[in-house]
Amino acid sequence: MTENPSGSTLLVAGMLVLCAAVLGAFSVAVRDRKLALGAVGWVVVVSVVASTGVLASFAPPRPLFVFVPTLAAVVWVFRRRRDALVSHPLGLIVGFQAFRILVELMIHQAVVEGIAPPQMSWYPGLNQDVITGILALALAPFATRVPVWVLRAFNAVGAFLLLWVVGVAIVSMPTPLQQLEPDNVWIAYFPWVLLPVVLVSAALLAHLTLHAKLTRA
Repeated sequence: MTENPSGSTLLVAGMLVLCAAVLGAFSVAVRDRKLALGAVGWVVVVSVVASTGVLASFAPPRPLFVFVPTLAAVVWVFRRRRDALVSHPLGLIVGFQAFRILVELMIHQAVVEGIAPPQMSWYPGLNQDVITGILALALAPFATRVPVWVLRAFNAVGAFLLLWVVGVAIVSMPTPLQQLEPDNVWIAYFPWVLLPVVLVSAALLAHLTLHAKLTRA
């Protein structure tokens, strides 16, 4: 892997387009202009900082100074806009997670291009999160007709796979916790820093929303 991974033009463009689409979906879902603008502003700030390379230090791991506040913001947004989020159709909430298929395709391509460490993809790696996207695509048209336990199982599996890949990413970073190699440093650079900041955050928010929707129902 390169020290400052850039990636092919097509891969970078795909990453930026997907992140823009997810941010757009977030803006529609929360129905709050200030929150939407705040999210875009945070993404811009993180992108600028990551572009300087200042996050690419893991002693201590500087990316955590970005990722932890983002995670806290996701929980805060969910608590603040829970009613707006769960008001959307069940099939739409389930189907939204299909975007993870595109995420995994891009991660796989990043591995092929030597940007991401192999363990971050599905083969020969440890990331099977593409399953969540496939299940979402299959379940979305029937979300209002399948038993509730099926949707709960889908949500549980998706949440587990999301936490699993985040765990793989953490134990691949060059820190005292590292258990896997090669080093996972690509997410400290732009645009790859948007993978956890935008895409993982969106997946987590969707899981929280689906859980709340099913509980309310």
